[in-house]
Amino acid sequence: MKRTVVLSATVIVVLLLAAPSYADVLLTTGADWQMNETSGQMIDSSGNNNDGDPKDVGQRGSRYGFNGSTSYVAVPDSDSLDPEESDITLSAGVKVTDKPMDDDSYDIVRKGLVTTSGGDYKMEIKRTANPAVGKLHCLFKGDGGTVDIEARQDIVDGNWHTLECIKTSTSVVAKVDGKSVSTKAGSAGSISNGSEVLVGAKTAVPLDDMFDGKMDFVSIDIAR
Repeated sequence: MKRTVVLSATVIVVLLLAAPSYADVLLTTGADWQMNETSGQMIDSSGNNNDGDPKDVGQRGSRYGFNGSTSYVAVPDSDSLDPEESDITLSAGVKVTDKPMDDDSYDIVRKGLVTTSGGDYKMEIKRTANPAVGKLHCLFKGDGGTVDIEARQDIVDGNWHTLECIKTSTSVVAKVDGKSVSTKAGSAGSISNGSEVLVGAKTAVPLDDMFDGKMDFVSIDIAR
């Protein structure tokens, strides 16, 4: 004898709420540096153990201070930091003093250089023709080419800003304080290299494109 099961509206709603979303199913890798340490390593709270080694960084318990000349953090290479063809989001909370930039860019976070085999990605503040104006610049380079975008808003203004560089399979988006300010279509393809991640610098030897200001957090989110 077949039994007929009748679900009430309440039960149906509960089942729908309990069902995992597409985002829940995705495995997120990368790193999450909250910069809450007063000394020692920059701890990755994502569970991927991508801890970093600060050099001349002021650690105040809730943010890091970078002096623009010798401060940076080096994070060893890890497969969990290579997006390959997956979507990747670089995020950071930064505050740059309202004064002319003394370099052509202030690097926030990057993995690799333009010459690096396997591609590279970076988030930086790029100086404009006016040295007192700097804008968010996002770049992703892989086996499909280079896709980069520059936001329109000046962020070298002495205020805190939340920045995001988002790469999907079809575009790169730059966000400042939660607003999508620039989008560029294109596919960077697969990005995977053997370089360390640098926070606050382009290169450690020689020191170049040193960040001058404060950071509240930096994260690298990769959707697998």
